[in-house]
Amino acid sequence: MTHLLLFKLIFRSWRRNKLFAAISLLSLTVGLACTTLLAAFVVHEYRIECGNPQAEQILRLTQEVPGMTAGKRGNFVYGADVERIVSPFPEIAQTLRMGETRTIGIRAAQQDFPGERMVTADSTLFAFFPIKTISGDLARTFATPDAIALSEEAAMTYFGTTQIGSRPLELVMADTVRTMNVTAVYRLPAQSMFRPALLAGLANPVQEASSCMVRLHPSTDLEAFRKRFADTELPTLLGPGHYGTQTLRESYFDLATEDSLQSVEHRQQVFLAIGLLSALLVLAIACFNYVNLSFSRLLAQVKMIRTETLMGAPAASIRHQLFLDTFLLVLIAFAMAVLLLSDVLPVFNAWVGAHLTMGFIFSSQVFPLVALVVCLLSVVPALYMSRKLPGLTESRYHRFFTGRKKRWLVSLLVGVQLFISLVLLMAFFLVRTQLDTVEEGGRAYQGVLELGDDRPLPILPFYNEAKTLPGIAEMLPVNSGLYGYWSVGVPVKSASGKESSVVMVNQYQETAAFLKLYGWRLLEPARTAALLARTAFPVLVNESFVRTFVPAGENPVGQAMKRYNPDESMAKGGFIVGVVADTKKRSLAAPVEPMFLLVQALPAADCCYLSLKIKPGKEKETRTALQTLWAKHYPDRPFAVTDLYAKYLSFNKDITRFSELLFVYSLITLFLTGFGLFGIARYATDQRKREIGIRKVNGASTKQILLLLNRPFVGYIIVAYLLAAPLTWWLMQRWLQSFAYRAEMDAAAFVLPLLITAGMTLLTVTLHSWRAATANPIEALEA
Repeated sequence: MTHLLLFKLIFRSWRRNKLFAAISLLSLTVGLACTTLLAAFVVHEYRIECGNPQAEQILRLTQEVPGMTAGKRGNFVYGADVERIVSPFPEIAQTLRMGETRTIGIRAAQQDFPGERMVTADSTLFAFFPIKTISGDLARTFATPDAIALSEEAAMTYFGTTQIGSRPLELVMADTVRTMNVTAVYRLPAQSMFRPALLAGLANPVQEASSCMVRLHPSTDLEAFRKRFADTELPTLLGPGHYGTQTLRESYFDLATEDSLQSVEHRQQVFLAIGLLSALLVLAIACFNYVNLSFSRLLAQVKMIRTETLMGAPAASIRHQLFLDTFLLVLIAFAMAVLLLSDVLPVFNAWVGAHLTMGFIFSSQVFPLVALVVCLLSVVPALYMSRKLPGLTESRYHRFFTGRKKRWLVSLLVGVQLFISLVLLMAFFLVRTQLDTVEEGGRAYQGVLELGDDRPLPILPFYNEAKTLPGIAEMLPVNSGLYGYWSVGVPVKSASGKESSVVMVNQYQETAAFLKLYGWRLLEPARTAALLARTAFPVLVNESFVRTFVPAGENPVGQAMKRYNPDESMAKGGFIVGVVADTKKRSLAAPVEPMFLLVQALPAADCCYLSLKIKPGKEKETRTALQTLWAKHYPDRPFAVTDLYAKYLSFNKDITRFSELLFVYSLITLFLTGFGLFGIARYATDQRKREIGIRKVNGASTKQILLLLNRPFVGYIIVAYLLAAPLTWWLMQRWLQSFAYRAEMDAAAFVLPLLITAGMTLLTVTLHSWRAATANPIEALEA
């Protein structure tokens, strides 16, 4: 049999069974694309810093920081302490001190851009991270004052090229505009957790450094060193104490430790695990569709095989044909999956904050795994089909199809598909419930903007003109805004009377109108209003402050602040006039920090910020009007605006990404399951045409026929649901425990997936059942 004839027979078989072939091909394409994408993502994240030859010898230092919870740790290390910290340890080959400077805006080539954090570091940076120079002289950046280097992406954003030469870059700081000279453009390693957009040298390492890494000599026993380092008393923020150490990989997956460098990325491990599980489940459904439909399609070729045998085709040629039939289908699906990946990769990177490229997917880290899956999916079924079918007679085929073995196989495949669909849907609805809790916590910030930065600003002329804009509901000059509070360290004593920790308390100094604009709720508004009118130095505290500093059962309202802080570092001379309900400003994974607000009259001329609330539906035109007005009053300063709701959500972006990922994969799962059920139901209905015809001739009604064909699928749904519900509940309960504020598991999150899956399944099966139940039984009996 020639190769041309062989391919003609294969494509003719696909055309004759185009529904089953199309469903198998589509399922495999989507399944392979999803699995490859998330497998590459997981490999990328778990092998973070794998391209760094020094990664195994690098440790980040951590210490207990003044925080709300005793024992809370952070990566902050005061630059002046570094020499004293490392001097007792000859195992340390080098140290790297780094700091960050927040910029409010950036001006390049006469254009304004949003602010970026500029990382300042010692020249030892290159001994820790393999940063590649694209153009310029990166070493010169760290040796020259006011020199700065840009990442490849930043250079393209600001100048449209990586061959910059020497150009000025204006950094709008909190108190000044600093002009720096771009001396180099660099490229970060592909799997680096350190991703700064701007790099410069530390002008004063002692004062500016806020983080420290150490690199050990290669021969050092890592675990022995870490233990000795942790046991040695060293200078810390709280006096003589102990430091901890983290490898780069440990630091990357640590979300509990506060990082002083925002340019160092972190990742939640449970996000990776559930993401990979979702991809594998999608691949499983795709494989079930492929196996079930391809098996049914190839079984239908028994007559063709018998015909080819009678016409003299050798058994080897028939096995070759069946092998290629299955093998080619998988290869074509893989080729289509690659094309699909190239289109969806940018969207996926934006969704999950990844840095994947097609080059990485085809690298030695990922492609062998993908190739192994493709080989297993192509070679194993192809070998089985090519050896099984040639010896299968029509009578054995019919016995297999109508026998118990076939029914068990179909039941298992359909049941597992429904189980996977239910697990993913339930997980999505439960994550969505937690996301609703996040959004509810920030609802008061919707439409609230803050204008201004930390630099002094003559706000009054702008304020008098802006408050007349028709889209403004409220406008208020403020001292610091929601996130511009000061922090005060307050010692907290244990029950025994000994000092146990230092708690950082958020301190605000604003007018009473601040509460209304930001949606802060008073627990006793009437009493607070009365006390405000007759108290010289009124102070409001939140519920977290009460839990932390006020003895159990005591009402702090009407008490002096010094009662809860003897050294009077907080609101000296102030009296508590009310308690504000805890307001969520950051991630729901951490408890709300203690806060107090000193209520004072603030002249608008003394304020640096304007807070305003935009009327619903007026956001776009009001923002445009504000930006135009800003350019009129402050032509030399970038438009400094903060959307409080967007900023609040950014602290909970992992939940948003998780929700979006599960939503997409749930839709894909339902889509594939629906296609699989469509093919299975049609094939099963076609095979039972004679049985249905006989039943109708003997008086069976259309309703009875529909019930007959739908009954097995109802059983599959019930069994799948009984298995999926407790497993999903257990998994998601463990995930929710990582949040300080978590949603209660809603019954709707378990009921809605059942209704969606059952509705999709029964609708799909009923479409084919109805066609068979209403067909002319004579035609079925004559077929």
